[in-house]
Amino acid sequence: MENVIEILNIYEDSFRVNTYSKRPFRMIGLIDVDMEFYYGIERVTLAFYRSSGTNNNKIKDLWYPIVGIKIKEGEFTEFSDYINHVLSHTTLNGVAIKGWLAKSIFFGKQDKIWQKPGFSNTKHNKSLYYIGKTLERLYNTKKYKVVKNLNAMEMNRVLALKEKYPGNNHTQRENFEKFIEDIFLEFKY
Repeated sequence: MENVIEILNIYEDSFRVNTYSKRPFRMIGLIDVDMEFYYGIERVTLAFYRSSGTNNNKIKDLWYPIVGIKIKEGEFTEFSDYINHVLSHTTLNGVAIKGWLAKSIFFGKQDKIWQKPGFSNTKHNKSLYYIGKTLERLYNTKKYKVVKNLNAMEMNRVLALKEKYPGNNHTQRENFEKFIEDIFLEFKY
């Protein structure tokens, strides 16, 4: 059974960003969305980064989804148990370097010509791409909040919050993991 039926809404005013690296120049950001789960509609925070366009045919300035940022080199231990499991099974040799943007889950083999690489090979591809394009527009028109403490540790902390947002029946962590589970269950190598 699918956990997430669809992504319904983007809270454009929730877009917050910070500089992640200068060479290549990358920004990271968080955005809140409404997702319709099998158990109801919940607000969920997602993480994205702005591509420098330097690797893997990514489009310069487009925002791509990530599940967090690697804090230390080696195996995945810094995320929740489930996210560590997912990344261990979708990343080459199940390891990564410190500072790596955890995006492998979104780069599964594309079956359909309309799917954009980097936004998953699932039904969520179009929605994630739409969010990425929306964030590109918001960033280019300076409609965001700069959050100076938004770094790898803070991003990972927000995505794994064990708190419920107002109006939600489930925690941020539960909702985020359910969304990632949908993508992982359809992941193709």
